Amino acid sequence: MKILYDSDQVTTRITEIAQEIIATYPDKKPLFVCLLKGAVPFSSQLMRAITRLDSAFHPEIEYMHVSAYGNEREATHATQYSSIADDIVRGRNVIVLDDCLDRGLTYNTAKQHLLGQKATSVELVVLASKQTDVFNRAIPLIAGFETPNVWLVGMGMDDAATAPEAQRWADYIGHVSPE
Repeated sequence: MKILYDSDQVTTRITEIAQEIIATYPDKKPLFVCLLKGAVPFSSQLMRAITRLDSAFHPEIEYMHVSAYGNEREATHATQYSSIADDIVRGRNVIVLDDCLDRGLTYNTAKQHLLGQKATSVELVVLASKQTDVFNRAIPLIAGFETPNVWLVGMGMDDAATAPEAQRWADYIGHVSPE
């Protein structure tokens, strides 16, 4: 396993992302949607950074479970489960928070669901964006780090092929794939 971004680098970048969101949405109250399970560590740190930087921002967060990997290292198709009520989403600017943008399957599935619930807009903010050759992949509003196209771990990204939840809760971003 190789560390790409240590804990201090991750914390610094999440604070910068919080600043970008505050600047982008100064008069709007976006609804944050955290994609479970991977985005939980990132979302938690991001919400704390936003409120630390702007105590009047009051971020509102909901959760949606979307998975494309299961216990493998290859994305197949995205399966989505949501209990977010339509009246919470309707007419809102939504920011989907995810740990990693790979092929874009989870974001596309979440976006279609949220637009179906009448969101005004749906944007993506990711902690890591893999450099892939996927054509027509979503472009995030904000990407914390551009990473090589390797299997990432830490800050929500796990290596379930090794063990359930392996390395998900680490406070760094690393990889277990050869470069």
